[in-house]
Amino acid sequence: MIKNNFHILLSLTFSLIGLHSSFAQKLDTTTIVTVKPYDPVLSDAFKLKDNPSIQDTDKVIPTLNYTFINKQVPVDFVVEPILPAKIKGEPLVKLYHGYAKAGFGSQSTPLAELYFNSTRSKDYSFGFYGKHLSSKGISNIDYSGYSDNHLSLFGKRFLKEFTLYSKVNLDRNVVHYYGFPEATRPEISSQKDIRQRLTKISANAGLTRNFTDSAQFDYHFDMNYHNITDLYKAEENNFKVDGSFSKYHKRELYAIGTEVNYNNLNNISNLGHNLVVGLRPQISTTAKNWQFKVGLGLFVNQMNNESKFHFYPEAEFKYNVMENIIIPYVGIKGGILANNLNSYFYENPFINTQTLAVANTNQKYNIYIGIRGSLSKHLTFNTSFSKQKLETTPFYTKDFSNVLQNQFTVIYDTMGVNQISGELAYQKLEKLKLILRGDYYQYSPKNELKAWHKPDMKISLSGIYDLGDKIIVRADFFFINKQYAQSFETIADANGVLVTTEKAKELKGIFDANLGLEYRYTKKLSAFINFNNIGAVRYQRWEDYPTQRFNFLGGLTYSF
Repeated sequence: MIKNNFHILLSLTFSLIGLHSSFAQKLDTTTIVTVKPYDPVLSDAFKLKDNPSIQDTDKVIPTLNYTFINKQVPVDFVVEPILPAKIKGEPLVKLYHGYAKAGFGSQSTPLAELYFNSTRSKDYSFGFYGKHLSSKGISNIDYSGYSDNHLSLFGKRFLKEFTLYSKVNLDRNVVHYYGFPEATRPEISSQKDIRQRLTKISANAGLTRNFTDSAQFDYHFDMNYHNITDLYKAEENNFKVDGSFSKYHKRELYAIGTEVNYNNLNNISNLGHNLVVGLRPQISTTAKNWQFKVGLGLFVNQMNNESKFHFYPEAEFKYNVMENIIIPYVGIKGGILANNLNSYFYENPFINTQTLAVANTNQKYNIYIGIRGSLSKHLTFNTSFSKQKLETTPFYTKDFSNVLQNQFTVIYDTMGVNQISGELAYQKLEKLKLILRGDYYQYSPKNELKAWHKPDMKISLSGIYDLGDKIIVRADFFFINKQYAQSFETIADANGVLVTTEKAKELKGIFDANLGLEYRYTKKLSAFINFNNIGAVRYQRWEDYPTQRFNFLGGLTYSF
């Protein structure tokens, strides 16, 4: 039994081997080799989002009760005073009481000057000032000297709401009428024959409010008086009062200005007095970039017991284009411009006070337009054009009623004036300051042939340079264009009749240059020297009155 089973197993084994051999002969064999890095992949995991919870079927919610205890806690607030701010490490600059100045120059020109003032005070200020300057005049012209003397006392009283101030002056000016025509130059035996001396006593007092609150009224008053006498028995008394009131309401400023000017001149002409009373109500408003002002000028001009009423429109508009860099403006104004012996003499000291007739100028209108602003933080400019109409405009002409023809008289005429002005200013701290200004005028008198002794162009350049607060250099250059003086020519016509013809005599233009140097040896002591008319130019500001050519003046200044 066992033997049979063995034979059967052996037969099956060989049969399988034979089948395998037959299949191996029929199939092709292919070998494939694959090279690849192992890349394990981890399948995503998903978190179970269900949170376990316990279903409590018997949930108890407690009830809470809140109570507040009402109790007042006392609170005390004590205001602590705020001390005023103090600047530490910067003491006040020391103030000196005054200075004394003395010098001497060419053409025997002495200078003496004294100034005294109280030092720093919250309650008051007072002082004194005196000056003397004289000269023998022009070396080749006899009796051409002059003398200027001035004394003044002044003071201020500082109160909480306003400030009071006053001033008393004494002026004594001596000149000589040395300007004779070349053809009629006489022989003068004594300087007393052509001497003129004006003595002026003047006083000024006023009140101004210390403006601290724009919601309150602002005001100021100013009173002036002067008395003038001369060697030819001319006397003038002048009294003037100026005042203004103003108050802000919201953005508008309401203001009113007042003016009273009384003048009485006694001389041979004896034309009596003249009186000017003026009132100027105004309203101005200001926005972010513009400002507008409108008002009226109401004036009464009384002369020789004849009164005239005048009305003037007043308006001005300014617009800030670029933060104070460019500011165009336009406006119109007018008024009565008061004239008197005092104003005439200080413009032309060679007038004839005996026959002088005083009249006020009526500025019918003054229309102007311009642009001002700054080109940089150091450089500013202002340029404008104006058109005026003036009645009773004063002109200086030779007094032909005087045989010597060495004095001037004043005549009046109606005139139109066109003016173009320009100004350029440069300042760098306190070291360097320069101002260049030019004015061009176009005159059109109604009756006169020319605008006598009024040049049509003026140009000036002034500068100061401070080198380390040790050396100070000052320079002034100015040019005045040609002008005309009234003259007459008498000739015989074809029939032998003498005919007098009015002509305009041309006076050449003026160019002058002045230079001043100061050396500060210490804070108290310094030396100075001034050179005038450096080019030694011969010119006449007034007909037949040549001015000094090159001259100098030097001296010392001491502070105490």
